[in-house]
Amino acid sequence: MTAAIAATTGVFARKVKIQVDMTGVTVSANKLHVAGNFKNVDYAGTDDNAAQFNWDATKNEMSNGGSGNIYSVILDLQGNLAYEFKFINDNDWPGAETIPAESGVGGGNGNRWTFVENGSDTMVLAPVKFGGNAPAGKYLLRLKVDMGLVASVDTNGVHVAGNLQGWNPATTRMVNYTGNGAFASTVYQTLLYVDSGSYQYKYVNGNAWGKDESVPSECATANNRTVTVTATTVKDAVCYAKCGVCLVVPKFNITFNVDVESICGVDSVDVAGGLLDGSWGTGNKMTKVGTTNVWTGSQNNLDSGSTVQFKYRYYKGGVQNWEQITSASGNRELKLTANTVLPSNCINTFANCNPRPAAQNITFKVDISQITPNGNQYLVIDYLGGKGGAIRMSQVAGNPAVYTATVNGVCNGIIYYYFMNGDSSVDANAEIFADTADRGCTKPNGVGGFTRELVRTSATDLTIFKMFGSCKNSTNGILENNSISANLKLYPNPASAYTVIEFNDNATSHNVQVLDIAGRVIRTYENHKYNTLRIDRDELTTGIYFINVDNNNKQNGTIKLLID
Repeated sequence: MTAAIAATTGVFARKVKIQVDMTGVTVSANKLHVAGNFKNVDYAGTDDNAAQFNWDATKNEMSNGGSGNIYSVILDLQGNLAYEFKFINDNDWPGAETIPAESGVGGGNGNRWTFVENGSDTMVLAPVKFGGNAPAGKYLLRLKVDMGLVASVDTNGVHVAGNLQGWNPATTRMVNYTGNGAFASTVYQTLLYVDSGSYQYKYVNGNAWGKDESVPSECATANNRTVTVTATTVKDAVCYAKCGVCLVVPKFNITFNVDVESICGVDSVDVAGGLLDGSWGTGNKMTKVGTTNVWTGSQNNLDSGSTVQFKYRYYKGGVQNWEQITSASGNRELKLTANTVLPSNCINTFANCNPRPAAQNITFKVDISQITPNGNQYLVIDYLGGKGGAIRMSQVAGNPAVYTATVNGVCNGIIYYYFMNGDSSVDANAEIFADTADRGCTKPNGVGGFTRELVRTSATDLTIFKMFGSCKNSTNGILENNSISANLKLYPNPASAYTVIEFNDNATSHNVQVLDIAGRVIRTYENHKYNTLRIDRDELTTGIYFINVDNNNKQNGTIKLLID
């Protein structure tokens, strides 16, 4: 900021006419004088004006030319410097005027001040009243602008332009003067003398249109600032191109960590978000931590108080996969109040990763009896390349409303998938889950829709049979296609405290899953070797459940359980 003034400092003098209005004041027989730091402005180094004097009450006598109340003197002063002065009605300091605070330098410095720009013409200061703020019939308007958040101040300086000075962006210079010859503040100011009235104006970082500020709409009139003057007016410093004061916001750092234990064969991971350098598109690459499945990365110098929204993404076989997060915004969020190291949550969750089961064969079945068929049916699984790797499903013989596809060697611990009714390249053919109360098996897909979520809990072959566009399990053809359903007995049913499954299928072991009506696995019993299995109610709430059973003979079946 200081350099903005120093870079244009000249080495030649300009004639400056200093005036004062003595109306109502008896001029001393010892004459009227003006004293200031005219010789050595900052009281250090070489004199700025060798022929002048520093604060000498006997020098620089002022004259009215023999008549009138306006007294003046012309001094030769070097340009691009700020000068402090005051009028003395005598030739000694007891006759010095008392300057109103509104006109003083400020910060305990009660002197008048003016900035002298380079020029070949005579600079004429307005004839302020002795001990007053402004010339007769005018009011002082002191404007201040804080450039503290501006990247750099233009070498041509800061100006104000408005209908109070003819809308000229080059004539009214503002300076960051702090007293004793120093330009050290981020606040630039100027003193204007105006008539009573309302004015529009704006600040200019430079001296030409195109470099003027854009005033926020909440404090603008026709993109300008406004002020009404009916008395001496000193405006508080306003932040350039903002409505209020400049707030220097502390910056903090975030270290991101994510565990991809639930995903097989990850090539790379990044984090993307609205307040990050890479934003939502490019993302910020993360680094794998040793031989673990944890990836880490940092983002520095983010504004404190900001709510950072972000997501992790993994890449596998050249395919980008966004994580699926259940939150109000669909993203992870962090209110930044300090340097933060995030825990290594499992991707897609806000919890730690569970151990990933061994690979599993999964048969996906879909019931389209409640919709109008639109050609072929497809299964879309995230890690297989999304729509680009869509699997065409086969119609079940003897049941035209049921389609199936088996995916062998499923490795990921969490699977995101959905069905498509028709051409897999057309987004509109995907399930939409129109029933808002029937989305318990889904997560938002990040683009306004939903995707099914399957958390794998074992390596045992699994069959999933769903209604299209719903989390509900289908019972279409269960008795015909699952040979042991008729051999399963459940009592009591409805149940209040417990129920017992009786297996009458001549098998020696069974795997049992209890699913809620949304298709979520609530409880699992593996490798059960007895003919009966007691299931206690415990945390099961009132409602409908489905019990899936498969045996060591690779047969399976489903039976409905009511909890009252």
